[in-house]
Amino acid sequence: MARFIKGSSSTTGSAKGNSTGQAVIPKGASNERPSVAQTGALRFNSTTNRMEYYDGTGWRNMTPSGSVNILKDGNATGDGSTTVFTNFFAKAPYDQNSVIVIVGNVLQEPSQAYTISGRDITFTSPPPNTHRVYALVGFDSTDTDEIS
Repeated sequence: MARFIKGSSSTTGSAKGNSTGQAVIPKGASNERPSVAQTGALRFNSTTNRMEYYDGTGWRNMTPSGSVNILKDGNATGDGSTTVFTNFFAKAPYDQNSVIVIVGNVLQEPSQAYTISGRDITFTSPPPNTHRVYALVGFDSTDTDEIS
């Protein structure tokens, strides 16, 4: 059974159902968010026109919005012997499948050619001498990670 808490204004009321099988959840503008919210609270934000939830720290969008910036990251040069590049990424990717890694203009296959741990990348074979090593990142980015 769902539990809904009435908000501080008339636009943020409790959930109610109707005979068509839908539920109407609390809604309101960003400045009408409850001053005290419980973790897991849901509402429709009429300022952003998006569903949001409270994660115990702040309100987060439930749906991605906007565009994602794909960036070049981790600029290195192979030397024929190094397989581990420490702090290769500016920010740790979600996982190795959320980046595109290129060595000497050749696309590398995740798990087969490299693994990622935090900001480090480890290759199964050392990138050849003088070959540029870089990654394209941002594929795991949405604004659902941003506290609004």
